[in-house]
Amino acid sequence: MSKISNFFKGGSGSKHRSKGGPSPQEAIHRLRETEEMLTKKQDYLEKRIEQEIAIARKHGTKNKRGMFLTVV
Repeated sequence: MSKISNFFKGGSGSKHRSKGGPSPQEAIHRLRETEEMLTKKQDYLEKRIEQEIAIARKHGTKNKRGMFLTVV
C-alpha cells in the first residue's frame, strides 16, 4: 500500500490506542494529584510574591540598590 492510503486507514504506525485509556477512577485520581500539586505551587508563588513586594516596599524609596540586590 502507498503511504497515503496507510495514513488514511491508520496502518501499523497509527498513534491511536486500541486499549483505550486509563480507567475513570485512575483519571480522577491523576487529576486530583495534579490539582493538589498546582495548588501547592500557587501557594508557594503567592508567598514569594508577597515577600518580594514587602522587600521592594522596604527598600523602594530608601535604598534603590538594595531593591535590585534582592531580586538576584
